[in-house]
Amino acid sequence: MTQRLGQPVVDIARSHTTVSVERAMLRLAGLSGADHERVPWVNHLAEAVRADVGLEHGLALPVWDALRRGEASDLLTLAQKSSAGAVTFRLPEKGERTRAAGPPPQPFARV
Repeated sequence: MTQRLGQPVVDIARSHTTVSVERAMLRLAGLSGADHERVPWVNHLAEAVRADVGLEHGLALPVWDALRRGEASDLLTLAQKSSAGAVTFRLPEKGERTRAAGPPPQPFARV
């Protein structure tokens, strides 16, 4: 009964996210630091992904997809390139989605 009563909350949590949650995910993945104006790199990356594909799917899928496609060699470089408008994010198609949803490609540098 408890599971049945709590299921609507679980469903909402799985289908909704916030910029704060997604930035935290990027920090947990190892992205840190800021640009010369002290704007955190996680902000730049989150805003670039949000502008290209929205936030409803989270950031991990389009970010890992971009890394797998060779847009950058690591998260910091990806954030720097995205802040300059040099990266286009996408939601991968069905066949590519499983690969992109996995762990980030190696080498996965802590920055």
